Amino acid sequence: MAEAPNELTLIERIAERALAYVVDPPTGLDPVIDHASPDEIETLFASAASLGFESTAEACDDDAIVDAVDLVIKHSVHTSHPRFVNQNFAGPDPVSVVGDWLGAALNTTGATFEMAPVFTLMESAVLSKLGRLAGYVDESASQVPPLPPGLFCPGGSSATLYALQLARHRLRPDVRRTGATGEQLTLFVSASGHYAATKSAALLGIGTDSVIKVESDERGAIIPAALDAAIQASIDDGQTPFAIIATSGTTVTSAFDDLHALADIAEERGLWLHVDGCYGGSALFSPTHRHLLAGVERSDSFVWNLHKMMGMTQQCTALLVRQPEQLAACFALKADYLFQPDKLHAEYDSGDRTFQCARRIDVLKLWLAWKHHGDQGFADRIDHAVAMADHARARIASADGGFAEVVGNFTNVVFAWIPPELRPLAVDPGAIGDLDSAVRTTLHTLAPQIKARMQAEGTAMVGFQPIEGLNTFRLLFMNPSVTEADVDAMLDRIADYGSDALAVAAT
Repeated sequence: MAEAPNELTLIERIAERALAYVVDPPTGLDPVIDHASPDEIETLFASAASLGFESTAEACDDDAIVDAVDLVIKHSVHTSHPRFVNQNFAGPDPVSVVGDWLGAALNTTGATFEMAPVFTLMESAVLSKLGRLAGYVDESASQVPPLPPGLFCPGGSSATLYALQLARHRLRPDVRRTGATGEQLTLFVSASGHYAATKSAALLGIGTDSVIKVESDERGAIIPAALDAAIQASIDDGQTPFAIIATSGTTVTSAFDDLHALADIAEERGLWLHVDGCYGGSALFSPTHRHLLAGVERSDSFVWNLHKMMGMTQQCTALLVRQPEQLAACFALKADYLFQPDKLHAEYDSGDRTFQCARRIDVLKLWLAWKHHGDQGFADRIDHAVAMADHARARIASADGGFAEVVGNFTNVVFAWIPPELRPLAVDPGAIGDLDSAVRTTLHTLAPQIKARMQAEGTAMVGFQPIEGLNTFRLLFMNPSVTEADVDAMLDRIADYGSDALAVAAT
């Protein structure tokens, strides 16, 4: 009598589902999300493994846990779906996912060579390659450098915090020992820049008032003349400017600051120039679009989120530093229980060059994906994303559908749907305030209604946000599985839902 096959273990059953999801994610008419309310989710899990924990938590049986895993997958947002264009990230590259699994399975820290011999060298190699793309490292360099041009960070906000600490340390190196002296340091960022600047100022103890937001143009890029005037005004007020944050790919419109112009100002004023390329930095992979970051090689630091456009799993952030020897000078404390200079290969230890001690292995997934796709594959990903955005812009510009583009650059498309009775209607940045108040109210309230129905029915995930106080739609393209048919379907859905909303309001 043949033996019955062994049953799968709990780990194998969960892994089986995870792998199936990575290999064959939802697409096409599959829902982007199977939407449920908080109460409904609580009720669903109560029939499997409940979300909460009693005062004494008993072990659940394997079947209940697997049922709960199925619910997790079913009711999560499917960011791999080609009609998910809601955030500055999308579905992960499958090679990145399995790389993340492997890194988690090995469960080590990247702080020392002793604990991460392969990953320490891998980080140096990847950071060096990124540094070459940014112009921080000689293009002819192919070997792993003795001191990598940066480090991996938990995310873009953390990288900005570290960069500003480096900037302050260069100007006032004694502050880390003596504490703040009461001198009012100031830093400058576009009005369209990321809020990480303000959060970092609070954590550094220089105060949120030290962040001076400079006027940006209609597309969202900082105006260099306004920046220089703001710096001079700060000096005239007795303050001490110390850093400029340029943005390459703003969150809403994906605007790119003129880095050469800002570098000229930084050099003339003696200020640290940090480039927030969290989103747009990946344009450097594309020979067609890397011109958007012309001048980045003149900056002092540069943050790059590979978990955004490149589809690495959350998180995968590189902070590049043009003069990496500044990292140890700023952060090192030489803890003798960890960073012993007399142990094997201690010169490769990276942990004392950053604020963190233990660091997860974020490099493996990027290294594997880059080895798999190569430079050309990475370039193709960027070029495809821009092509999909250009297709959306062309469709919006046509007479079909009643759309009006508001603003947008690179892979971001920001637009409004115009009801038939209001067409033709231009919605240009800078002139939104001139719209009739009734028209503004109609357009403003339609976007959330359309988004809510999309979310409830799971047909797409499209973001909206105010531009000059008017809710507008925003499509963010980076998922390589998005097709022109997906773009058309999402725009058609917006138009259909908008018409339905108006019909309901008229009854």
